[in-house]
Amino acid sequence: MALGRLVVFCMALLASCPVWAAPPPADGVTHERRRWTQADGAPQQSYKMTQDDRGLLWFSSPAGLTSFDGVRFRPEHTVFGHPLASPSVSLVMALPGGRIAVGYHFGGLDIFSRTGVQRFVAGKNFPAGSTLSLVLDRDGMLHACTTSGLVRLRQGRWETFGKESLPTGMPTAIVFDRDDTLWVSVNATYYARRSGTATFVKQLAADDQWLTTVGGVVHTVTRDRGLVRLRFGGPVEQVRMEKPATGAPALYQNGMFDGPGGSLWYQRADGVARMAPGADGVLHAVEVFPYPAGNGDAPHTGMVDREGNLWLIAYESIERYRPHRFRQVPVTKESLAWMAQRGFGDELWLGSPESPLRRMQADGTMRATEVLSPNALLRVADDHVWVGTARELWEFHGASERRIDLPAPLGTRYEIQSLARDRAGRLLVSIIRNGIWIFDADGWRQDPRMRGVPEPTPLSMLTDKAGRTWLSLVNERFGELTQDGFRLLPANVGMQVGTGTAMLDVAGRVLLGGDRGVAWLRGDRAVPMRLAGDDAVGRVSGMAVDGTGSLWLHGDKGLYRLTAAQLQRFWQAPDQPVDAELFNFEDGVRGLPAQVRPLPSLAVAHGGRLYYATMSQVGWIDAASIQRNPRPPGVLVQSLYAAGRAYDAADGLVLPERTTAVDIAFTATALSVPERVKLKYRLDGVDGDWRDARRERGAQYTNLAPGRYRFHVIAANEDGVWNRTGAGFAFEIRPAFWQTWWFRLACAAALLLLLAQMYRWRMAVVRRRAEERTAARLDATMQERNRIARSLHDNLLQAVQALILRFHMVQTRLPKEPELQAMLDKVLGYAEKLVAHARDEVLALRQAPPCAELLDELRGALEKAAPGADGLLDFETKGTPRPLHNDTAVELLYVLREAVVNSARHAGGTRITVRLHFGDDMLEGEVADDGIGIDPVIAATGRAGHWGLAGMRERMARVGGTLAVGPGDGAGVLVRFAIPAGRAYGG
Repeated sequence: MALGRLVVFCMALLASCPVWAAPPPADGVTHERRRWTQADGAPQQSYKMTQDDRGLLWFSSPAGLTSFDGVRFRPEHTVFGHPLASPSVSLVMALPGGRIAVGYHFGGLDIFSRTGVQRFVAGKNFPAGSTLSLVLDRDGMLHACTTSGLVRLRQGRWETFGKESLPTGMPTAIVFDRDDTLWVSVNATYYARRSGTATFVKQLAADDQWLTTVGGVVHTVTRDRGLVRLRFGGPVEQVRMEKPATGAPALYQNGMFDGPGGSLWYQRADGVARMAPGADGVLHAVEVFPYPAGNGDAPHTGMVDREGNLWLIAYESIERYRPHRFRQVPVTKESLAWMAQRGFGDELWLGSPESPLRRMQADGTMRATEVLSPNALLRVADDHVWVGTARELWEFHGASERRIDLPAPLGTRYEIQSLARDRAGRLLVSIIRNGIWIFDADGWRQDPRMRGVPEPTPLSMLTDKAGRTWLSLVNERFGELTQDGFRLLPANVGMQVGTGTAMLDVAGRVLLGGDRGVAWLRGDRAVPMRLAGDDAVGRVSGMAVDGTGSLWLHGDKGLYRLTAAQLQRFWQAPDQPVDAELFNFEDGVRGLPAQVRPLPSLAVAHGGRLYYATMSQVGWIDAASIQRNPRPPGVLVQSLYAAGRAYDAADGLVLPERTTAVDIAFTATALSVPERVKLKYRLDGVDGDWRDARRERGAQYTNLAPGRYRFHVIAANEDGVWNRTGAGFAFEIRPAFWQTWWFRLACAAALLLLLAQMYRWRMAVVRRRAEERTAARLDATMQERNRIARSLHDNLLQAVQALILRFHMVQTRLPKEPELQAMLDKVLGYAEKLVAHARDEVLALRQAPPCAELLDELRGALEKAAPGADGLLDFETKGTPRPLHNDTAVELLYVLREAVVNSARHAGGTRITVRLHFGDDMLEGEVADDGIGIDPVIAATGRAGHWGLAGMRERMARVGGTLAVGPGDGAGVLVRFAIPAGRAYGG
């Protein structure tokens, strides 16, 4: 049988795990012991310990001073940045105002504060010899015990006291009791001085030279009476302790410690015990923590921190005892696989394979039953309960109890796995390897609805509030037991939940739990429940809703609690992760829940208490009053490490130039469960939001630029109580000279200057290339003009000259007719003028006329175009005339001539004025007449078939100028043009 072998294997595995030697205490309160040794960095041979106002623990030892934040021990060579006077430290004590006092083995005492240190040197302003103990009276005056005597600090000076009434000898310890009486041990004898007096009075000669106060009362150990209490002037009161067994060695020979919540703790010969008085007034050990195997290192000093944890110092270890949140039910530890479920009324019924079923009342009293090895329990009413065991079925109904044998065909070979009742009121019994059996008034019969289903035995069954019965089967199968058969749910349900081991109806919603987690059965679809963070529930063996509406899940890691608000959030948005609080071994929850049976492993009873059962224990918690830690943790920024050097994290820290990476160490002093502390940090100017400190309590930054920074840290304790003020400090990284503002400004200026020079060089290159292109274009133009001139000279002029000669020859042969001769002479004269004009044109092509000849050129053009019109022309200049580029002068002449000739031919005016302005930036000019004007359309586009205006614009554009034609100021036409100086003037 596979399941049977699995159970045997699990039980054998758990049986090999260590369990407590003693049963849980009667009050159910247990403590978590944590031990740190040299392997963890704990100091060796520590003498004293204290807790400062930030929550940090300090330990003194011959090897120096050590601090502890609950996670890491740190050797300290300074306090608040001030160095210790000696590495051999005898004591350390936190003082009001955040100060810390440090005493030294070889004499002297320092009182450190955040602003400085008061140094008292042995033999100078402090007694010689080792400093053994420090105490404060009610008024805050500091008293010290040194090997050379007693002193007290008054107005900044140490004064000796008590020598007159104390014997000669070395005092070893001083303490104040709750009446402010000062006690001192000298030569193993105790002396006391009442408050307000100056004389010490002998109280008791004892066997111990150290003093212990418990509850503000001095205790010591005597040889004849054992542990006794001392009060000034009163009788010695013996503390009654439990006696060891006959022939056994005495256990109680040493001292006691104040514990959490006023509890008493005793250092015994075999370990550390929490003591409580019995009904007879005798102190009994209710919880014992044995010394580690092979180690008799006994603690000698104790302290309760501000969170209620007891700390004990031994010479080779540091121990912490923290109260668990969960209380334990006193069950025998030899039993495995506990079942704990609600029975009659508000009772809790619990049992295991090795113990009978017991009915437990709210006050802890129990009544045993005859039921052995309970596996499953079904509560159908306040006074009606069914219990299934490994061999039989039991019914409890009111005052009656009935034992029912399993079906005859099965005998006693098979165990009951789970119980349920369908909507018809029939009892459904799941029996290993035999599926579901029905038990009613007619007796046993096998449920036919599971016929044909492979491996039909349900691990868990639930009839919900709607009367539907749900089953979970092996191989990750879930289904509904209908009236006619079994309806298997889609495989996706099993994929989300795994093998089902728990079911729960929460206000009409069915939750399924298995080895893959929890899911909500929504129709025929499983909606998984995801927890926030990286946590996963894992195997779930029990689910319950407490009186506050919170949902509890029992998994292998412990108990998860979802508040009513978080559960409601899951119903509304099941795709979003929900926050859950984990309770585990740190809270007293130990052991794994049963894997197969008994199931489920959670129950609510006794007025809302949540009970859990594991393979080794049963425990509970009052869900309405869970013990919380209300104190926010102290937050400290401890150091900054950069470039191979460690710095104190203090405001105003200046780091050297070229620092780019820093490591900042910080911590939080929540000592109860430091593993659950949450820390967030932020570096202003780098981080946009808070960052979570994951594993290490530190932050690393790289690629930091010079500048000012501020670092912040905040923290929350195990219960989510935040210290949002936190801690922080400001630091600065100095810039290298090339990172300073003036260097950058100089570089920027140099860069601008370089860019300006490059721009000027580029403009010069562009200008030179433009001039080269212009020169090339001019050279090409001149070559073309020379070609035209040669052509005119060699062809046209030669032909016309030959034609004139022929006409002269013809003239000589013509008869002498005066009129004909006159006419021919006139034609010949015109031809000669044409030849002369053509020569002039050839010369103009070869070289542009100078600016001074423009007027003559224009007059000649008028005379030729309109004889007698040259008298209309006026020519004006402004500015100093300058030489023009050849091509500019040529184009300008043609434009002026075209404009003057047009005015003479078409304007019909009485005056034509030509004006030239030789400016520094522009060569500007205009031709104006007082004639009839011009059509605006013609002025803009020209006359069809005529190219005068178009040619003028093209010539101006060729030399980079502009030309405008329009009406004049009064009448007539005004032609204006402008040429940039760079294109107009020549060298």
